Amino acid sequence: MKRNILTLAFILLFTPLVPAQNVVENNFKELTTEILENLQSFYPVMATAKGIHKYDYLFTDYTPKSIGAEISKLKKFQSRLLQIKSSLLTSPNKIDLKLLKSNVDIALQNLDRIKWYQKNPYMYADDVVSGVYLILAAQDLPLSERAQNIIARMKLVPDLLQQAKANLKKPVPIYTKLASEMLSSGVEFYRFAAEEIGTELPGLAPEAESASRRAMAAIRDFQQYLKTIPLGAPGSFAIGKSEFDYKLRNEYFLDYDADSLLKIGEFLLKQTDSLSQIFSQTLESNSLPVDSVFVLNCLQKSDLLNYYNWEIEQTKLYLKEKNILTVPDNIGKCLAIETPVFMRNIISGIAYQPPGTFSSDQTGYFYVRPIPDSLDDGQRAAYYKFINRRGFKGSVVHEAYPGHHMQYMISSRLPDDTRKWQENLCYIEGWALYCEEMMYDNGFYGSDKRRYLGVLGGIMFRAARIIVDVKLHTGQMTTDEAVDWMTKTLDSDSNFIRVEVNRYTLNPTIQMSYLIGKTEIMRLRDAMKARDGDKFSLKNFHDRYLTEGMIPPRLFWEIWDLK
Repeated sequence: MKRNILTLAFILLFTPLVPAQNVVENNFKELTTEILENLQSFYPVMATAKGIHKYDYLFTDYTPKSIGAEISKLKKFQSRLLQIKSSLLTSPNKIDLKLLKSNVDIALQNLDRIKWYQKNPYMYADDVVSGVYLILAAQDLPLSERAQNIIARMKLVPDLLQQAKANLKKPVPIYTKLASEMLSSGVEFYRFAAEEIGTELPGLAPEAESASRRAMAAIRDFQQYLKTIPLGAPGSFAIGKSEFDYKLRNEYFLDYDADSLLKIGEFLLKQTDSLSQIFSQTLESNSLPVDSVFVLNCLQKSDLLNYYNWEIEQTKLYLKEKNILTVPDNIGKCLAIETPVFMRNIISGIAYQPPGTFSSDQTGYFYVRPIPDSLDDGQRAAYYKFINRRGFKGSVVHEAYPGHHMQYMISSRLPDDTRKWQENLCYIEGWALYCEEMMYDNGFYGSDKRRYLGVLGGIMFRAARIIVDVKLHTGQMTTDEAVDWMTKTLDSDSNFIRVEVNRYTLNPTIQMSYLIGKTEIMRLRDAMKARDGDKFSLKNFHDRYLTEGMIPPRLFWEIWDLK
């Protein structure tokens, strides 16, 4: 009898918990769908980039009424997220709750507190160009469907730029300059896009030509407007320490502020500089002979492109053979192609164009610099020596395998839409930078120790970026001071650094994400090594890291229960 009473008490005590969990889980699922749908509909160009085509015919509506409504929605989402009892969620959903809160918090910060739409004309210019480019570059929809959406977005360009005129209040001077440059490329791009549609789909040619003509006229008009509008102070791009700290805490889940981040950057720069000097002296005392290279005179453009794609495949094979990580047999291809004509005014070097994580077509494109159709003797010799020394290896590691292409491919396979939506830069850029040194440590570059000097140079460059990122956006450094300091510190070309620094002003915290992300990954690896001891597997660590989605590395401590 006593046993039956205890059993009944146990049932009564714990039975209500299951329905409560179900209710909370279901409410959270519904809220997740609402939040993701809202972000996709308000930021349709972002949705296109992720392979979601439901809103490909739209741009963001930046009218005061729309902005006010969105701010109100985001604040209500914040309140509803705080009401979710995380203790009743599954472990994966506890992480998703933090991710969604982060997404909402940062969207609200950008819209309601920093108010980029009032001071950043580049934001509008980027939407104008990227909004059409992303559709044209996508391969998961037939051109006939993509063309209709391209034309629809072209037709909205005059309205979008009219909204920009109404919103901009003393815009940041450097943003204004960058916006005008971007729009100059945009005019040529729109002309190309309309011609491409007209050639492939003659029935749409008149509508495409008309839409592009009106869009280009609006772009030129906006460029003229930017020449007359009163500008803000040169340093008005700085968001200030409070907002910078907010991003560190709420976007990256870091437990330190801008002041501490600056000290970390200074320490890493000094440490890497010292290592680089010591290693350089070692190389000088044990200098490797430089062999001459016999140049074949039959090298052609097609050989170069074939080499690029061969190097990508060789790197993928190396990962498999050395058990560095798991590469699925049916992984989407990464194709090296010349930068498309319509992007050459925008992309000057190499670049990786990922497929959206929600896209049905998982082909990634590795853009390389255009190659002359016919090569003269000097070009042939330079390209041949580049192939002979396997010069494309380092680029492949960062951009393709095991870098960006690999992480996008694995993230696209996740069943969880919240995880597929994430693209945290500490994860993305931190992983690519981590891979550069990790692949050297795993023998990928053979016996050529000069490669490690390149690895150290990359780390030093990213450490300098941390310092400039913090100082620019907390008002401790002007752009001219940043250019002078980086040029001197890195012994680099001032023109190159000027372009870099101009870009740094656009996106606070992005530049710190490379090296901070890498150090976070290495801390995780060390903690897992300490926990697992002899059972630690580098391959298992990499596989587990990639299969959680592109989320802030700091969250892995909770996911993996690391101390």
